[in-house]
Amino acid sequence: MSFFPTEDRDDTIIVTLTNGERNTLHPALLEDGITAFQALAQNPPKNGIVLTGAGEHFTCGMDTKVAASLDKAGQIQAAAAIDRFAAALHRLPCAVVVALNGNTIGAGGIMALAADWIVAAQGNYKIGLPEAKAGLPFPPVPQAILDHWLGPVWRRRLSLSSHLLTPVEALSAGLADELAAPDQLLDQAVVCARELATQPGFKACKRQLRAKANAEIDAILKR
Repeated sequence: MSFFPTEDRDDTIIVTLTNGERNTLHPALLEDGITAFQALAQNPPKNGIVLTGAGEHFTCGMDTKVAASLDKAGQIQAAAAIDRFAAALHRLPCAVVVALNGNTIGAGGIMALAADWIVAAQGNYKIGLPEAKAGLPFPPVPQAILDHWLGPVWRRRLSLSSHLLTPVEALSAGLADELAAPDQLLDQAVVCARELATQPGFKACKRQLRAKANAEIDAILKR
């Protein structure tokens, strides 16, 4: 069973991160995501992609128990998988909208920043990048995404303080672009993806906008 089941809604593919109650990430899940995103890159849906989480959380980040169980070689492999996972998401050539349905922590924040648009459900949950508090520094590709797509003031504040934001606060920080009622989140995200995708120059503009970041990511992955 895939950790990233899909639904085709009128040529918009909804991808739902699905892993238990908290949707935490681990190496096997990351490899599954790499495969899923690379396949979508080869055959991009006409009306874009919506990425969301199952249940009450988008993702609570890396599974800390799994991370703690890894030896040094396993940690190196896991970091490389995070890099390739983030790169595969960032490189998707079509419109990508992230629909934040709940807590979006650590790697979840990087996943959001890798998208073209972030729709966040209204609610009492948190969005942030608490890697410093968790003792998990950003791998190189997530750091590149952070450097390119989050403003320098908020990048400093969130990276060093581990402060978590409400959805409303995330709008000001650049970790959300618009809010949605929880029961309308997916529908609103699908409409957003379709509106982005149907612009005649969208793919060309996205390619231009991401050229420097993708070149930096390519160089990281070749090391």
